[in-house]
Amino acid sequence: MKQKLIRAGSALVLMLASGGAGYSLGGGTPAAPASIPAQTVTAPEAGTVRVIYSLDQKRNDKEIIALIDAAKSRIYFAMYEFTLKDIADALVRAKKRGVEVRGLVDAGESTNSYDRPIIKELTDAGIPVVTEKHASGNGIMHIKAIVTDQAYALGSYNWTASATTLNDELLEIGTDPTLRQAYENILKRLLDAYAGNAAAEAAAPVSIGTIDYTDAPAHVGDFASVRGTLVNTYASKTGTVFLDFCENYKTCPFSSVIFADDAKKFGDLGRYVQQAVTLTGKISSYQGKAEIILSDPSQISN
Repeated sequence: MKQKLIRAGSALVLMLASGGAGYSLGGGTPAAPASIPAQTVTAPEAGTVRVIYSLDQKRNDKEIIALIDAAKSRIYFAMYEFTLKDIADALVRAKKRGVEVRGLVDAGESTNSYDRPIIKELTDAGIPVVTEKHASGNGIMHIKAIVTDQAYALGSYNWTASATTLNDELLEIGTDPTLRQAYENILKRLLDAYAGNAAAEAAAPVSIGTIDYTDAPAHVGDFASVRGTLVNTYASKTGTVFLDFCENYKTCPFSSVIFADDAKKFGDLGRYVQQAVTLTGKISSYQGKAEIILSDPSQISN
C-alpha cells in the first residue's frame, strides 16, 4: 500500500514538472509524458492510474462520465459542488440500467440555485442523495470523489463548468484495488451515517427569519437571515475570505466565511463594507463563535 502511494505521488510530481500533461501508470512504470487525446476518453484499464490537469483537454466531465458508463453494479459519489447536467444524466442512465447509485452533497451547496436542479433530477430518478449533518452544526462536505465497482476518481475537481474549462484542477483516476476499496469504504460509511438526511429536505430549508448578528450564537444549527453592519473583509493567503461584523473579530459573536473555491463568484465585496447587510444560510459554530458559510452570491444582500 505504501509503495503504491509513493508511485502515485511520484507520477503527480512528474506531471506538474512537465506543465500538466496526462500520465498513465501500469505495472508501476510511468508512461512517457503525453496528454491523452479527447477522443480516447474511456474508463481506465485494470492496474492503471492517470493524473489529469484540467486545462490540457478541458474534458474532465467526459472522464467522469466514462467511469459512470463503465460501472456494472454500484456507484458512490461525494461532491461539494455539482452543477453539470451531463454527469447527472450519466448517473440517471446508470440507475436505469440497474446500477446502485448513491450520492452525498454539501448541505449548504445543495440549497443554492445552481445545484438544486441537479439534485432534483437525481432524486426524481430514484437516486438517494444525502447531505452531511455534523453534530456541532459546523463543517462542510468538501469531498470531490466518485467510486464505482471498477475504478475511482478524486482530486480538486468539482462537477461544474468552471472547474471543467477555466480552473486549474487535478483529477486522479485509477483502478488500484486497495485504493478503490479504501475510498469506497469511506464513502459508504458517510452515505450510511447520513442516510436519514436527504438532500431533498435541505433543498427547502425552513428559516427562523431575520435576526441581529449578536443573536446568532443562540441559533447555531438554524437556517436564518443574519443582519448587521459589515465592518471589514479580509482575504487570507489561501484565498479564503472572512467577513467581520466587529472591529475586533476575536471577540465578535458572529462572522462569515467564503472559501477560496467560491470567492471568485462574489466579485468585489468592498462594496458592502460599512453597510448594513443580510447574510442568509445555516448558522454553524466555529471555535465557539457563530458563523455562516457563504457559497452563493444570493446569500448576501443589502
